[in-house]
Amino acid sequence: MKIGILGGTGLIGKSLIETAVRKGHRFRVFSRKPSLPPALSSFPELEFVSCILPQTADLEGLDAIINLVGEPIAGVRWTEERKRLIGISRVDFTRGLVARVLDLKSPPKVFINSSAVGYYGMSDGTHLPFTENSAPGEDFLAKLCVDWENQTNLLKSAGIRTLVLRTGIVLSPKGGALEKMVPPFLLGVGGSIASGKQGMSWIHILDFISAMLHLMQLESASGAYNLVSPFPVSNEEFSRVLAKTLHRPNIFKVPSFAIQALYGEGSVVVTKGQYVLPERLLSTGYEFQFQNLEKALSNLLEKQ
Repeated sequence: MKIGILGGTGLIGKSLIETAVRKGHRFRVFSRKPSLPPALSSFPELEFVSCILPQTADLEGLDAIINLVGEPIAGVRWTEERKRLIGISRVDFTRGLVARVLDLKSPPKVFINSSAVGYYGMSDGTHLPFTENSAPGEDFLAKLCVDWENQTNLLKSAGIRTLVLRTGIVLSPKGGALEKMVPPFLLGVGGSIASGKQGMSWIHILDFISAMLHLMQLESASGAYNLVSPFPVSNEEFSRVLAKTLHRPNIFKVPSFAIQALYGEGSVVVTKGQYVLPERLLSTGYEFQFQNLEKALSNLLEKQ
């Protein structure tokens, strides 16, 4: 397939392109950056387009469009200005992109848009697991995800197959949450955060990419899918398995007030969470390579 990707120079985008190119797919990469990152510059299958707004992107002739654009949410203080930028980068950007797609002479067969398991709201882990049929939450992230996802409704009405990927914590040693968690454990000062009871709905980056490609090519697939392992764990359990994998102790605990002092309202990303199941993804016949956290971390961190 000829795939257009926006936000393709980040952790997930680069890994997706590297994997999909080996499977015969070709890409048109749209980015605000002036050139491709070194990791992608050697691929002849890539066409690079530097653009700022989705309205200026050349989206004609594509079989699929993937939108991964979004300002960072985790690890930042949620000032009112930051929250505004987070919304613009997701809701407003997607709205503009959808309008551009609807104007195409030859629209794509499938449109894939990011979302997040934050759709279900953040809690301290006292609730039952969520599935795609669960109602959205009421907090900032949940309302953001609902608004974000709703921007794709016009594509569905126009008959374009649309996928919304409610993504959990994507595990990769090259970036994201895991890269930030490993150093304290290697120094022997790692441990759980806040109560440790909050859910961590995780997915190995190889499964994330494989699941996305699986859904992209499955013509019967549409709507929202949770891209997470079938076995979410508590933060306490994640910390225990990570420490075991790295052969380090797991005796420290980071109090919630310390995280709140750093990130303010944004601290909920790590002090709270949710247990989410990939019910619809499993119903399509997708088989996970890494269902078990211990196996996933061993694979990702075998050289640590």
